[in-house]
Amino acid sequence: MNTRTDGGQVTAGRDRRPVLAGGRPLAELWLQVGPAVLALIVAAAASVKLTDTAPVWVLGGLVVAALVSALGLTAAIGALRRNWQAAHQQRAELEQRCAQALGDASDGVLSIDLAGRIVGVDARAPVLFGYTTEELSNLCLDDLLQFPAPEKDQATSSAGSLLPDFGTTLDATGITKTHKKLALKVISVPPPLADGSQVWLLLWDRTGLVEAKRKLARLEFIAEESPHPIVETDLTGQVTFLNASAERLFAGLRVEGAAHPLLKDLPVLVERLQTGRERSLIREVMVGRELFAQHIAYVPSSDTVRFFSFDVSDRREAFRDALTGLPNRASFTRRLNRVAALADGDSSYAFAVLFLDLDRFKVLNDTLGHATGDSLLRAVAQRLETCLRPNDLVARMGGDEFTILLDGVRDQAEAELITQRILDRLHGPFALERKTVFTSASVGIALSTVGYGEPLDLVAFADAAMYRAKTEGRARLVVFDAAVDGRAVPGRLF
Repeated sequence: MNTRTDGGQVTAGRDRRPVLAGGRPLAELWLQVGPAVLALIVAAAASVKLTDTAPVWVLGGLVVAALVSALGLTAAIGALRRNWQAAHQQRAELEQRCAQALGDASDGVLSIDLAGRIVGVDARAPVLFGYTTEELSNLCLDDLLQFPAPEKDQATSSAGSLLPDFGTTLDATGITKTHKKLALKVISVPPPLADGSQVWLLLWDRTGLVEAKRKLARLEFIAEESPHPIVETDLTGQVTFLNASAERLFAGLRVEGAAHPLLKDLPVLVERLQTGRERSLIREVMVGRELFAQHIAYVPSSDTVRFFSFDVSDRREAFRDALTGLPNRASFTRRLNRVAALADGDSSYAFAVLFLDLDRFKVLNDTLGHATGDSLLRAVAQRLETCLRPNDLVARMGGDEFTILLDGVRDQAEAELITQRILDRLHGPFALERKTVFTSASVGIALSTVGYGEPLDLVAFADAAMYRAKTEGRARLVVFDAAVDGRAVPGRLF
């Protein structure tokens, strides 16, 4: 802790002389008592009658005794002074260590006198307020700290009001040299070996914490008052937060947890969010008769999955196929453009487009009737949805044609594995209106790594590969090859 003398210089500690129990300095006491003692000795010597029985040497002895006494007292005072100097040095070192310890434990320490003047600071206070040490030594408490009105009686520019109540914690506003306001926590403590003339103020800068709390309060308000449902769960599906909108729309969500339609496929979502590059996913889910678009985010620091859901039921007709309930061409195109933009910004990200066409559907439709054909299309749509990962998308393009977007594939082998799973599922029988129907499909695959001009080019590539699968015998998958299938793509030269 640096302290200031009357000359304005920064020194370590204050000058203190050795004192007796009564508080009087030894040197001052000797100056007052010493002459009187010597005077008594001289008077005693003068009163001795110089006779044969009192020779001159007696007087000399008295004088010598007086001198010896004076020298002894002077030596004693010298020893006391040396002891005082050592004690003063120890005191200064103690104050320095205390100031250092308190400074390390806080963001700054101010030493103020009873008039509220700053008489000392630690090394951190100038950094906190933006002043130099010398500039701070010319300021008063009110120049740096402002206390709220209710606490003004406890902490004012006069530090004396703080002295009787050491350990009091106060909130204050700090004013820096550039007039920036700081949110400070202030605690008053006595200096070591205090004599009541000073008080130390320990300062903690809480500005960042206060701002963080304000920001958190704003975010909590936005989340709570949002008209869209916001849900948080842990990794097992236990609901940890519902805003008011979610509470109103999904009354049974807390009880059902991961079994609720809003949290459909949660284990798969968690696995993908934890192991993949994405920290968020986008999908659509049906809850009853309502359609919700979802933005799903993963918070690794708390192992929290956050669902932002938006009711898009009023747009369902514009982006949904009326017969099957699947996304339509417009919805697929919108999603394809979004995924392609993601791939443009991340060279390690790849996706695939599948074009699926049912084999001999026209014959079946003409033989069994359009009603059975429509039922088959609805059943195929349901099976396709069960084959896909949570972030994939299947859409009906029209007739018996479907497109599938595989959002994020490692390589061609993974795309082929998912496609083969689809073919296997469609190969099984369909029970339709007391009829058992068998069908198969031909699928073309176009990987994003093949290169394309517009995202919809991939749909054309997959369509060309699908036609090659038809010509090679149906019920199979074919991966687009520019050298083989390029001629089948209108307007494209390979």
